[in-house]
Amino acid sequence: MEQLKQQREQDGLRSRTIIESTKLNLNRTIFQADEGHNSKQTAVKYRSNFHLFLNHIKIYDLDVLLDLGKEAIQVLVIKYARSLRDNPRIVRDKKTGQNREEKYSYATVHSRIASVLYFFENNDIELNRRKIRRYYPPDESTNDDKLYTIEQIQTILSVCDLRTKAMIHLMFSSGVRIGALHTMRIGDLIPVTYQGQDLYKIRVYARTRDEYYSFVTPECRRTTIDPYLDYRRRCQEKLEDESPLFRKQFNRSLINNPYPLCHGAVMKVVDDAISKAGVKSKRIMRSHAFRKAYKSNCEQSGMKSINVEMLMGHDIGVSGHYYRPAESDILEDYMTHAADALTISSEYRLKKRNEELETGTAQKIAQQDEEITELKAEMHQMEIKNLEMWKKSLTITLQGMDRFDDDTQRLDIQNIISGYGRKGLDVSDLNQEFRRLKQKQVNNYRI
Repeated sequence: MEQLKQQREQDGLRSRTIIESTKLNLNRTIFQADEGHNSKQTAVKYRSNFHLFLNHIKIYDLDVLLDLGKEAIQVLVIKYARSLRDNPRIVRDKKTGQNREEKYSYATVHSRIASVLYFFENNDIELNRRKIRRYYPPDESTNDDKLYTIEQIQTILSVCDLRTKAMIHLMFSSGVRIGALHTMRIGDLIPVTYQGQDLYKIRVYARTRDEYYSFVTPECRRTTIDPYLDYRRRCQEKLEDESPLFRKQFNRSLINNPYPLCHGAVMKVVDDAISKAGVKSKRIMRSHAFRKAYKSNCEQSGMKSINVEMLMGHDIGVSGHYYRPAESDILEDYMTHAADALTISSEYRLKKRNEELETGTAQKIAQQDEEITELKAEMHQMEIKNLEMWKKSLTITLQGMDRFDDDTQRLDIQNIISGYGRKGLDVSDLNQEFRRLKQKQVNNYRI
């Protein structure tokens, strides 16, 4: 602990030395490695990595460093990259508790050198990037990283408190980056209702030029976000639009002085939950795997790819200047296709499925009742039509009976009428039968 404290003091002293050396030289303006970034996290990372470079070369006066010239600086950077490549670091194994050697990966070396190159480019010194990259370790990444499954997310949520549940569920159901969570305020949650289901529209990176919106599932609102906010209300916290969505743990005396979580704290909370659940793996990108799972589930469920990209805050290129869908259209696409795929709870899935079956059954019954009513109406019309036809047939029958005097022929007429009813003959058929009998009578008289 004492060594760590001394190291921090030395780093602070070196930082002050860098700033003072910049102030003393009035003829030169030195731009720092943490200047010009849109993200505070990126600025912090670049500043930290650049200090590691200064510690390696043992030069803390930036004027002296820049006066070395392009060729000398190029050699220093190459030696630094080679040192990272060839000298493994000592890490402590969490499982065994023993120290072991571990080589720096390509991504780590690239990140360390990127901050150095950024500093020199900011101060108008262009180095040969291609030559420097030759001294990087081999890139052994395989792009076969996995995403979290529904079962793994259920396991993670089972070991979380209310606040962590809300964080993880929000990331999975909306696809937001973990770096956006600490910036969110309660006013960024906008209640939305779709066909009787309550959910939230979320303003991501609100109050910045990178602002966009996304949605969370009704399950996320009902089971994690609302319970977390209700818990804070029960603790007598006055929730306002400017209150942080995720705050530091508190006691009752500081309940109405909410302090938001920083980015590092959010990362640690999520990482601890993943480790505690036993699903942490080198093949799963800790927090970014939630974002990948969101995209995969949305597109596999049939949601439009361009709408998914918009809800993830991605740049859609030239299409962004022409494709301007209404918010209601994107909400409908999200709820129709993606909401079910992003539902985590098996109980909630079964309940929703039962509701859909009940709704479908009710609709089928109503449709059948409507069809029965239509059939009854058609049968009634057919009965009326039959009665009218029988009326015509009786009229013709009476007229036909007057033509015949013989009882046998009248009996034939009665048989024709009864056959008319059984066979469904129309009036023209009946008249034809009468003409046939009349001709038969004429032929008998001739004989």
